[in-house]
Amino acid sequence: MGEEFIRKLVINDRAKSTHENYLRQMSKLALYYNRTPLEIEIGELEEYLYYLIQKDTDSLSSFKHLVYGLRKLYQLFDKEELHLSLPSIKRVNKLPVVLSKQEVIRLLKAPARILEKVMFALTYDTGIRIDELTNLLISNVDLDRGQLHVRQSKNKKTRYITMSSHAVRGIKKHIALNDPKDYLFESPTRRGMPISKTRIRILLKEAVEKAGIKKDVCVHTLRHTYATHQLEAGQNIMVLKDSLGHGDIRTTLIYLHIAQLDSVHKFGCMESLYQRGNE
Repeated sequence: MGEEFIRKLVINDRAKSTHENYLRQMSKLALYYNRTPLEIEIGELEEYLYYLIQKDTDSLSSFKHLVYGLRKLYQLFDKEELHLSLPSIKRVNKLPVVLSKQEVIRLLKAPARILEKVMFALTYDTGIRIDELTNLLISNVDLDRGQLHVRQSKNKKTRYITMSSHAVRGIKKHIALNDPKDYLFESPTRRGMPISKTRIRILLKEAVEKAGIKKDVCVHTLRHTYATHQLEAGQNIMVLKDSLGHGDIRTTLIYLHIAQLDSVHKFGCMESLYQRGNE
């Protein structure tokens, strides 16, 4: 079931991280009953979902990934009765956490090593996802043109992202000092292999604590902060959409609710209606 499900997910254009989240939760379900999810009855499914909400330490996330995974599984394998039995999940319109410019400066000053400084600075500077960060090859970094070439991103979008001159200088220092082989940010124990997402998260948590930042910060927070600061600096929303690699403009529009746009450009329509010469 697992291999065939993965094949169908890939064909249906699902991201690798989505595969892993779905399979992790469905594997727990299979182990609980010692049967595949395709063999489980409706009553058993409801019992497990109740158990998950009550017992799991990360219940909401696990619950959602299991329901989404089962929904796709039952749809792909024509299990309509099981598919219809799954609960609906309401989407919570929650605005993301964003750092201030002062907090970003404190965060980038916090690590002692150049590797962490550059890694976090580049994530904020370009807004790349954690998967894209770990898979970033040295050959994808054009220091002369100041661009990152991001390949095979979440929405299968290959794109170029502009870097600042500060990021370029930082990367040059990092390469000269740490001499990575293939990936820009390598595993500390396996040369030639990328740094793990878990390692990045641990390092960021340490930096956040050292910087005295009290907000709930994760790696994706730097991406949210990038998008918000880009808009506040006057970036066009469509250019931002392409830079972020979003498949749908509605995903990008959420940042308009967060960005503190220059009040100079805000005015009532009648101001322009009754400008001198129009009266």
